[in-house]
Amino acid sequence: MQFPHWIRLAVGAAVVATAVAACSRSAQSHLERGNAQLEKGNVDAAVLEYRNAVQKDPMFAPARLKLAEAYLRQGNGAGALGEYVRAADLLPKDADAQLKAASLLLAAGRAQDAMARADKALAIDPKNPDALVIRGNALAGLKDLDGAIAQIQQAIALDPTASSQANLGALQFAQGRREEAEAAFRQAVATDPKSVLAEVALAQFLWATGRVEEAESGFKAALALDAGNVTANRALATFYLASNRASEAETYFKKVAGASDDPAAKLALADYYVAVKRNADALAVLEKLSATPRAWALARSRVAALLYTDGKTADAHRAIDEVIAKQPAYAEARTIRARFLLAEGKTDQALADAQEAVKVDPRNAEAHYLLGLIYQTKRDPDAAAKSFAEVLRLNPRATAAQVKLAGIELQRGSWTTATDLAEEAVRREPRSLDARLVLSRSLLARGELDRATVAIRETQDAFPQVGAVHSQAGLLALRRGDRAGARGAFEKALALDPNLVEPLTSLAMLDLAEGKGARARARFEERLKKTPSNSAVLVGAARTWGSTGDTPKAEEFLRRAIDADASNFDAYALLGQLYYSQSKLDQARAEYEALAARQPGASGPATMAAMILQAQGREEEARRRYEAIVEKDPRAVVASNNLAYMYATRGEQLDRALQLARAAKAGLPENPEVSDTLAYVYIKKQLGSLAVPLLRQAIEKQPGEAAIHFHLGLAYAQTGDKAAARQALQQALKLKADFEGADEARRLLRTLG
Repeated sequence: MQFPHWIRLAVGAAVVATAVAACSRSAQSHLERGNAQLEKGNVDAAVLEYRNAVQKDPMFAPARLKLAEAYLRQGNGAGALGEYVRAADLLPKDADAQLKAASLLLAAGRAQDAMARADKALAIDPKNPDALVIRGNALAGLKDLDGAIAQIQQAIALDPTASSQANLGALQFAQGRREEAEAAFRQAVATDPKSVLAEVALAQFLWATGRVEEAESGFKAALALDAGNVTANRALATFYLASNRASEAETYFKKVAGASDDPAAKLALADYYVAVKRNADALAVLEKLSATPRAWALARSRVAALLYTDGKTADAHRAIDEVIAKQPAYAEARTIRARFLLAEGKTDQALADAQEAVKVDPRNAEAHYLLGLIYQTKRDPDAAAKSFAEVLRLNPRATAAQVKLAGIELQRGSWTTATDLAEEAVRREPRSLDARLVLSRSLLARGELDRATVAIRETQDAFPQVGAVHSQAGLLALRRGDRAGARGAFEKALALDPNLVEPLTSLAMLDLAEGKGARARARFEERLKKTPSNSAVLVGAARTWGSTGDTPKAEEFLRRAIDADASNFDAYALLGQLYYSQSKLDQARAEYEALAARQPGASGPATMAAMILQAQGREEEARRRYEAIVEKDPRAVVASNNLAYMYATRGEQLDRALQLARAAKAGLPENPEVSDTLAYVYIKKQLGSLAVPLLRQAIEKQPGEAAIHFHLGLAYAQTGDKAAARQALQQALKLKADFEGADEARRLLRTLG
């Protein structure tokens, strides 16, 4: 029988509706079975049921919410986040679903996405305090602390809970408002005297502000409220471990491990045993944990790391290879193997594993950090900086990455940026020696000796037995002209750490300045007996022999340094300088070009090669090189400066020259040559009034440079100040009668009368 068209459609719709209904009933059955398993504590079985439910009906929001909950209990944060977000999309009018998604988005560092979800919750319920708190924390993640505090205060006005008060205290502390922060933390405790988390938050604040005894009392007060509380036990254990009271921490780590099903708690106990060099105990914890199927890969990977630490490299590789073979997309295993390979000098293989780790888990901050370390080893500062910046994007409180990035900026000559990064790192982690060292070095580079003095003194007080700290004190004393103080500091640095190279080289330079060349050479001869293949020591020896006029021996040391470490770019650079000083310009350029080929991400060697071309009178080739360097790296300040000066001298592309000169000035704000270049561009653009202050600043730093006085004369002439122009031009000629531009200076003087 043939049905009319409209009847066939109706029958089809009925069939689809019946199928959907059956699918929904099946999904509901899986949901109910999952709930039953979860009540019994069978989390893995519950996850399977919930997965079946969402497979049967992808639009079944209740199953997605329960799957997210089960994932959290498994420790699968990424899975939970994905399910909460899908559930929230399916329940656009459910404020609670939006907030659950927002909380995990915030924990994952996705502040903008978290704020969007909080806004959806507030659109449903404008006075929802939880939504206001999440929105406030999202704003904090976006660096808007004032906005964050305003949101938290609004939440407190609606519902003054202990947690929101503590949240306010944390934000105020981040702004440096210590008194207000302490008041907020204490108000949190007063609001809910039985709140363990409020007591812990107050204790952590007291610890961060150096009030150690009060902090310990606070942690114990939290445990007095609930002796089994995981957060309080973990906090006190961490406190004891960081306070060099490791033996007292074990009890609390054990409590956490025993009270929680979370594998992370067991890992914390294992990490504690590793920290106190009880590797056998750590291995026992990990082996037991690896018997749990959902924790097998994690535990087995940590076993591999521990085996490697114990020197059992073959066993370690077998263990980690087994994990990767079974779970190739497990990022942590890839990261651990990459660490092994990096330690073994197999950088290309390490790079491949680290790249795969971030590919399968783009939000894995540890993998990005390792990738940055590998790029640093490969002498690619640009790629390393990108990796460390990504770590900070994922985790703005990752102090180690911030310190690494500050160090790269310091090497690039971006001293202001380096200082800002290092200061923030020290503020967040006052006990970080690396952060303090980078801060001191950046302040020295900027010539801010008073601030450097304070920073170095504070570091010496905190780390009196670290040689590198005393080495920096020696550098500071040198900058202040205190040679005796510098010598004492460098000698103390070597007494504390005989393997340091910087104080050894600095002492040799002091010897040379005092005419004691034999003593300077003897220092390196003694060190080279102990470490004949240390590339850094060989470079220091080359500097010493070169300073005493023995260039053949200096060249020999540099060749040995390169043989010992083909990536020692200081050796290549110094060899190039050696050839340059001997007028062996072709050889010097060849060394810098070889160095540039080895370090494609760095602009320095290529810039030196271009400068040599310029010195050889090959202006067009030099210009093309500078243009290529700047196009590849707009922050290559020396190349930008030199290219800007070339354009200005020719009177061409002056707008581009101004852009380049300003970029160079931003990167090297205190450099007199850079100030002179920017001023010269202004002069060429008939903006003499803008050039004058720059040139006066440059002359303060470099009063004996005739060209700068000449440019000042040109600038004053443009402004109509004939007397000042005449004085500047006369000083230029007095300093050097035949400087480049001397004829123009004389002609201008004749016109000034």
